[in-house]
Amino acid sequence: MIIVIIFLIFSTVAIISYLVIPLIYDRYAIMSLRRQHQLTNSMEQLMARDEAQKRSRMFIFAPFILAGLGYYFSPEGLGSYGAIFGFTAGLILPSIYINVLTKKTRDKFSDQLIDALMIMSSSFRGGLSLVQAIEAVVEEMPNPIRKEFGTVLGENKMGVSMDEALFHLYNRLPSSAVQQMITAILLARETGGNLPVIFNRIVTNIREAKKIQQNLDTLTIQGKIQGAVMSMLPIAFAFIVYNANRRIFNHMLESDLGRSMLIYAVISETIGAYLVWKISTNKEY
Repeated sequence: MIIVIIFLIFSTVAIISYLVIPLIYDRYAIMSLRRQHQLTNSMEQLMARDEAQKRSRMFIFAPFILAGLGYYFSPEGLGSYGAIFGFTAGLILPSIYINVLTKKTRDKFSDQLIDALMIMSSSFRGGLSLVQAIEAVVEEMPNPIRKEFGTVLGENKMGVSMDEALFHLYNRLPSSAVQQMITAILLARETGGNLPVIFNRIVTNIREAKKIQQNLDTLTIQGKIQGAVMSMLPIAFAFIVYNANRRIFNHMLESDLGRSMLIYAVISETIGAYLVWKISTNKEY
């Protein structure tokens, strides 16, 4: 009788696994392809398509790799929590990487925009049209401004109006400097105006804005350093005490209440570090 019951239980589990596992696998495959497509589209604006696809495939496997590392390197009794933390980090890290890379590209584009406006101003003084001025920027400037202005020219050659192509540029790299440039170009095309003079004023505004931003960064650097020190202090203290006398942590690591307190401490530490970073970080509005 016991053998029959065991056989029935085994058969039931096998049938359920046979029916459910393919559905789960197919669902996960669809979600992975969708996420890879989203990551590739986000990174295509920052790098070549082949490189974007390569990195998006790497990001798909990042949660499982970090989950395994978190489980392996976690202290005894905390392997499952380390795996959960690693898996969560693997889901978050791609977005952080894209945001950092996007900010770096925007900052570099903003730095190059001054030279691009000067080139366009000289082109207008020489009697060139707007398209020819943008072509001069593409020929003389490096990436990322070369890529972005080249995209504007490519869209215009494909039949998109110059106004829409410039608005697409602003959607990809929104900033007050780009908005001023586009507004000046559109107003000059509709009502006329001296674009070289307007561009010189825009360059002056960009330089003044950079000086103000540098002053703000200098004033907030102390807060950033204090936040970093206060965020690392509990971690360093716990590491030193744990290595000096591990028995102090035995009750915390071996009991459910202690592990819950550790998780609460890590979450609180993360939220506090994020708030300090958020308060002391300046963004252009």
